[in-house]
Amino acid sequence: MNLVPNVKNDSFEPRAKFIFNKNGDLNISIDSIFELIRDIKDPEHDFTLEQLNVVKKEYISIFEFTKDDECLNVGLPVKCLMVRFVPTIPHCSMAAIIGLSLIYILKNYIKDHIIKIEIVLGTHVNDKLINKQLNDKDRVQAAFENEALNDVINDCTANIFSKYNF
Repeated sequence: MNLVPNVKNDSFEPRAKFIFNKNGDLNISIDSIFELIRDIKDPEHDFTLEQLNVVKKEYISIFEFTKDDECLNVGLPVKCLMVRFVPTIPHCSMAAIIGLSLIYILKNYIKDHIIKIEIVLGTHVNDKLINKQLNDKDRVQAAFENEALNDVINDCTANIFSKYNF
């Protein structure tokens, strides 16, 4: 546990307004993704992921696969969303919970993109192992079905659902 986290006191990103397309779906942009995830609560501390510098706009990528060889006959284009994050300390015991919280929020609001979540390589002692787990659909589904984990994830994300009900 990080007993004394480094909390960002100034230079927060400006709040973004959500833009919806003609179908009523959220327009996916780096700003809209950051707005969705910035206020997720850290599982150990009463701070947001933005306040702890766990998430930043520059860690978000949105792209499309447009070549057949990259998409293996699933139809083109394939829209992808990559969110990376940096745990507060290299041995953070809650890194997987943070990643699951990011997945939980994004999967509830983003329907037409493949979502990939990763710890920035070199920022956690088990980054490769946790990244593999976070991007394994079966493991993620099992985690969401685990009542104890689900309670922690719900605690981290409850304020997002009360804030953005669209």
